[in-house]
Amino acid sequence: MILRIVLGRFVAGGDADSLLDLRDRLTRSARAVSGLESLIVAARRPAAPEVPPGNELIEAAIVTVWRDVESMARATASNDESFLARRLDLRFDVERMEHFEIVGRTFAALPPASTALLRILTVRARPRTEGRLVEILRDLQPRLVELGLVASHLGRRVVAGGDVEAVVVSVWPDRATIRRATGGQPERPLFARELDEWTDGLSLEMFDGIEVTPRLPVGSGPPILILDEDLRVVDITASAAAILGMPADDIVGLSVEAQVSGIGNHPAVDWRSMFDPAGHEIGGMVAWAVPDIGDVIVQLIARRDVPIPGRHAVVVRRHQDPPLDSVDLDRALADAFVSRS
Repeated sequence: MILRIVLGRFVAGGDADSLLDLRDRLTRSARAVSGLESLIVAARRPAAPEVPPGNELIEAAIVTVWRDVESMARATASNDESFLARRLDLRFDVERMEHFEIVGRTFAALPPASTALLRILTVRARPRTEGRLVEILRDLQPRLVELGLVASHLGRRVVAGGDVEAVVVSVWPDRATIRRATGGQPERPLFARELDEWTDGLSLEMFDGIEVTPRLPVGSGPPILILDEDLRVVDITASAAAILGMPADDIVGLSVEAQVSGIGNHPAVDWRSMFDPAGHEIGGMVAWAVPDIGDVIVQLIARRDVPIPGRHAVVVRRHQDPPLDSVDLDRALADAFVSRS
């Protein structure tokens, strides 16, 4: 997958708040673009002398994730300044464009309904240290999740002189979350000590904007998966598919034991313990691996022999949602099955 970062300027009227009014139209437009997996459109007002109202320029970033190089090239071949800017009905002047190979993605919450905070951290490394840098950035993702991260995209590219640039594009729910995470220093990278070796080649930019995921299933109903005795998914609601970031048809038939892994300091989920005579319910926090997408961090609670013997219900939520408990599972089951019966 390809991460494309386009930096430039919107003419007045394109600040982050105005982008909210365009979300629905932008989602429809993005859905029609073959190969476009996700889109972030963000803006910020530069610290500059006062200018007459209506004449100020708005610094902006358009971040897109593409399935492959071919689909990206087809969609953007005509003119970068008109590709998405025209559909947003905003004039956009491109100043810089960068492409990265995606080497990791993490999702801990659904895209915020309001504006989110976009952080673009770029780190330059010599070839001999690039592997260690990327591994450090990967290892930091679970710690970012615990601090409130919504989503992140980790990419790399080779630049002039043979050096390598790694980039972490991260989405956060708001600036207050970043202020807490950084101890009141939002302009500093998180976990800067781990990146101390590359301080001279490090830059960080922040914008406010919206995230659009046109391929994400539209959720409805309680977020439930139904498993069989082999712990394979035999049914799933639209809401659960949206949380896992996959079409329902692609999830049915998967083994949950093969799909999930431990995350951070959370203990691994022992799925087979659900069948122990002494217990019938399990729960925890896991990373659900989505092909070509990355890890979706979800919390879950599962109970055996519901809604019928031999079938087992699992309720899921993204990491940043309120904690799950047995009451939530009871409510979800009632919504899904009691009213239907």
